[in-house]
Amino acid sequence: MEQIATYDNKDLHVGDIVRFHTPYPDEDPNTIFIVLWSYYDPEGKSSRAEVVKYDPSSKHSLVIQKWFIRDLERIPEVSPELLKQIKLFMQNKLGNAIISKLVI
Repeated sequence: MEQIATYDNKDLHVGDIVRFHTPYPDEDPNTIFIVLWSYYDPEGKSSRAEVVKYDPSSKHSLVIQKWFIRDLERIPEVSPELLKQIKLFMQNKLGNAIISKLVI
């Protein structure tokens, strides 16, 4: 009997660092996102998280997207170096002073 995988995506909060647990073949499995907001549908069918894509090489504004929570998983261990890079990323983007205070 095939066992259903469970992913750490319950109770996502602002500032959680997540990724797709099963990315499509054309997606980078190392892409990470920072949770800005989450909504849990009582029925569990349309629970969504609003996330910002962590892309330090981007010269443009932040990419904010909404994804189904069921497609995401919390990254289990985040190195102190990555946390520092994420903090700098959020603080250096224009127009995100409020987001930086929420996330970091």
